[in-house]
Amino acid sequence: MSTLSKIDPSTLGWVKTEIDETLKQARLALETYTENTADESTLRFCATYLHQVFGTLQMVELDGAALLARETEALAESVLNGKIEPEASVIDALIRGILTLPDYLARLQAGQPDAPLRLLPLLNELRALRGAELLNQLDLFHPDLDVRPPHGENAAVRLSEDDYLHAARSLRPAFQAILLNWLRDTGNRRYLDELASLIERLQQQAPQPLVEQLFWVARGYLDALASGALAINNDRKTLLARLEQQLKKIVNGGDHGLLRNTSEALVRSMLFEVGQAHSATRHAAEIRRAFALDALLPGGEEDYGL
Repeated sequence: MSTLSKIDPSTLGWVKTEIDETLKQARLALETYTENTADESTLRFCATYLHQVFGTLQMVELDGAALLARETEALAESVLNGKIEPEASVIDALIRGILTLPDYLARLQAGQPDAPLRLLPLLNELRALRGAELLNQLDLFHPDLDVRPPHGENAAVRLSEDDYLHAARSLRPAFQAILLNWLRDTGNRRYLDELASLIERLQQQAPQPLVEQLFWVARGYLDALASGALAINNDRKTLLARLEQQLKKIVNGGDHGLLRNTSEALVRSMLFEVGQAHSATRHAAEIRRAFALDALLPGGEEDYGL
């Protein structure tokens, strides 16, 4: 999944009543099981109900909710398979998984995006209890990569693809030199400002929407670094090195499918970092708004399992 799920409220309304009733049955079955854990038939009923919910959510492409249903079911199955004991912590996590789903769906119906990352604490608790590898934050971060930069009245004239490759090729040595200077002296904001100027030219003259988006987001990322809204660390330095390598791929041409995949991966990583910024100046703020980052990332009242 590479883009944020587009929720159709009418479709969700059509299935939500059924899902809520099935989850109610799952909860009742689990409560019965807690009264007599020797009788596993009631826990099996609970797992079956959760599987039905998962299938329905998958059908309507509510990925975050479907993932929570799947992980809750997987924990129940681990108990049934004898892999873990039905301890209080396990039962508590199962109950919270079942109770969280209706609330999460109600929020989606009210217009909030399906943001799996907000469910990460609960998802990882469910996985940890059954000994599964924990999910990474970036794995659950799925912004809408169809978003494109706004074009004002004074937008630069786009270059042809051949002219753009020539221009990008001529700019790359300067990009490399400035980046190297900054890596040697990360406290010098002037280097970031110089990089930003180059990136702005690469964005404004880009003939392809994919390339234009890449450098637009990179401009916002640089803004967050230069303003001090993001602390500089090795991972954030690496993102700029990846950007330089992406510029190399653009200059060299090659497979468009590979270029798209690597560009989207880099854009997603930079967007995640911009979303972590404790404050946002002009370009970073524009990116945060355009991609609705505040709604997609943890830290708000909508987080679950904290």
